Amino acid sequence: MGRYEDVSQDVLDMVTEVRREWFPDLRNVKIKVLFDIKKKMSNGYMVLGRIQKTNDLLRYLTVDESLNDGFDYIMYLDRMAFRWIEDNDKIRIIRHELRHIFIDIEANNPYKIIPHDIEDFAEEIEFNSDDVRWKSRVVEVALSQYENESE
Repeated sequence: MGRYEDVSQDVLDMVTEVRREWFPDLRNVKIKVLFDIKKKMSNGYMVLGRIQKTNDLLRYLTVDESLNDGFDYIMYLDRMAFRWIEDNDKIRIIRHELRHIFIDIEANNPYKIIPHDIEDFAEEIEFNSDDVRWKSRVVEVALSQYENESE
């Protein structure tokens, strides 16, 4: 069994809606969205989502009938978390990952990834001020489900 799988149509629709509402400047950016079906940890923290820009090989490997030059970015979402959390938390994860995208139209390769302002993005902290511990809550739910699955 592989590590990744395509997300469901409802998740693709959610990514499209978040892009439309919060990031209209990314409307022409091609993003492949995948579920990571295994728990990923980094520096002792669970990774709920991540995004990477594609290199020449990944662009080639993501070419299909509708995209003659492949995807610009790949977004990975933790499948277990997305199975158990509410839509507003899914939107928070998607919105956070989309904030990493920067398009520099002057550059030869305009697709860039930008790091966090701090441990998160200042805008996301402000947007989530109504539920500042949302990420800890989501991680706890996902880790609990991973533990249940392993029993």
